[in-house]
Amino acid sequence: MKNKIVQLLGIYFLALFTICIQSGCSDTEKDEVKVYLYREQVGKKIKELTDLQTNSIFGIKKGNYPESSRSILQEAVDNLKDFLQLIQSEQIPVNEIPKQTEQAIHEADVKIEEFKLTVLTEDLQVPAELYVDGKNGGYIDFGSHPEYSNFSSGFTVDLWFKFEEIGSFDFILSTFVDTDNDNPRLRQGWAVNYFGEGGMSLLRMTYALGVLDLYEPGVTFGEEQKWVHIAMVWDPKKIVENGDYGTFRMYLNGNLVKEEKLWRNDYNPNVQNVSMIGFNRTLFDGTIATDGKGANGYMKHLHIWNTAKSEAEVLKIMNEPETINGSEKDLVCGWPFTQVAEDDSKIVDLTGKYTAKLVGKYGWVEKK
Repeated sequence: MKNKIVQLLGIYFLALFTICIQSGCSDTEKDEVKVYLYREQVGKKIKELTDLQTNSIFGIKKGNYPESSRSILQEAVDNLKDFLQLIQSEQIPVNEIPKQTEQAIHEADVKIEEFKLTVLTEDLQVPAELYVDGKNGGYIDFGSHPEYSNFSSGFTVDLWFKFEEIGSFDFILSTFVDTDNDNPRLRQGWAVNYFGEGGMSLLRMTYALGVLDLYEPGVTFGEEQKWVHIAMVWDPKKIVENGDYGTFRMYLNGNLVKEEKLWRNDYNPNVQNVSMIGFNRTLFDGTIATDGKGANGYMKHLHIWNTAKSEAEVLKIMNEPETINGSEKDLVCGWPFTQVAEDDSKIVDLTGKYTAKLVGKYGWVEKK
């Protein structure tokens, strides 16, 4: 009887011990589950933030988010990751985790609201300068339009340009094509370019005359890292009298730097259905030249006019480019290039008739 009582007591204490052990394990598991759940909450909030960043459209159009707003969400993600690391490394007391988790998630939600408030309610205009690396594959494709090159009388090309670095032969803006050594040799169109070969250093205008001849008036030039306004004026006489074929005029920063009588007035336009190109040129078949004769630099306030501008008109264009709005009767085309484009592949000109496409190595340098 006594032995049986001892056995029963042993069984009782063993069961009691087992229950205590199990009870202790349950508390531990309960604590671990809590920590796991809080880590899971933080992970879900990180995913919410990253999904929001991934699915949001960043740009300058209405309904987009500015690029600068990315940092708002990224900061929230980084903060939560740092907090999660503190939990995993047990640097936060278990009993503090619920409160601190709630605070961390609240701060992330505040960032989400801050981000959403940055959505653009209208298209954003970001002042910038357009840089193109024409020596390394960058260029502007203005499309193929005979209006760029074919004129019944005089015409003017003007633009602001800043060389980053002058090369030995740099095409700035061109409708010019040349069959080079083909027989017969054909040349068509015009081009603003810098020619530095053979000891020369000329900023010049190239005009195709007749079938294969050239007229290339220019002036000595060496400005780098400095904006210069360039205006080239072809002003032929419709009726030639006493050998007077008309005049060529070149202006730099509004100053007449070259004026000379034309010896011919049979300018030959580009009729090859190839694009006008900025910072490089096209070959006769319409492909982009890869001979290293592109230009590196910046361009703004480009205009082509189907009239020969006077000195007073050139000065006004140079000093008041913002007043040109596309309604001018003699304006063929024009691009300001003074703010980040909504679509780099379709930059509409001032007249609304033409578009330009940025290709290759280029960038918008925002003005602070």
